[in-house]
Amino acid sequence: MQLHMQLRLPRDARYVAVMRRVAGSLLAEVGAPADAVHDLEVAITEACGNVVRHASGVDDYSVHLAVDPHGCEVEVVDLGPGFVGAGTPVNDDEEDGRGLSLIGALVDDLEFVREDEAMRVRLVKRWRELALDGEAALDRRC
Repeated sequence: MQLHMQLRLPRDARYVAVMRRVAGSLLAEVGAPADAVHDLEVAITEACGNVVRHASGVDDYSVHLAVDPHGCEVEVVDLGPGFVGAGTPVNDDEEDGRGLSLIGALVDDLEFVREDEAMRVRLVKRWRELALDGEAALDRRC
C-alpha cells in the first residue's frame, strides 16, 4: 500500500510549521520509526523554509509526500528561479546554504531538479518495512 498527500501552500513562513506538523502526524500515524519522523520533519522544514526565503516571484509552492512500507519520498516544488549550483556541495562556513547540508545529512537521497519553470527538491528517507494496511492502523488507534 502507498499513501500520497499533496499540499499547495502560500509562500509564507507561518505555513512551514503547518507542513512540518502535517507530515509528522501522517508519518507517526502510519508507524514510521520515530527517528525517521524527526529527520523528515527537520528536512521538510528546511526545504520549505528555503522556498519561503529564496523563491522570489512566486506566491505558493507544493509539497508531495509519498509513503510506502519501505520509506518516504518528499518533493518540494516551486516555480521560482531556482539557484545556481543546485546539487553541489555547500561550504558549511557560509551563512546561506547550511540548510542544504543539513537536509543531505538527514535523508538517504537528496536531488535538485530544474524542470522547465519548476525547481524540484526531492528527499528520500528509507526504513525497514512497515505494515501499512488499514487493519494495523485501526488496531493502533483502538
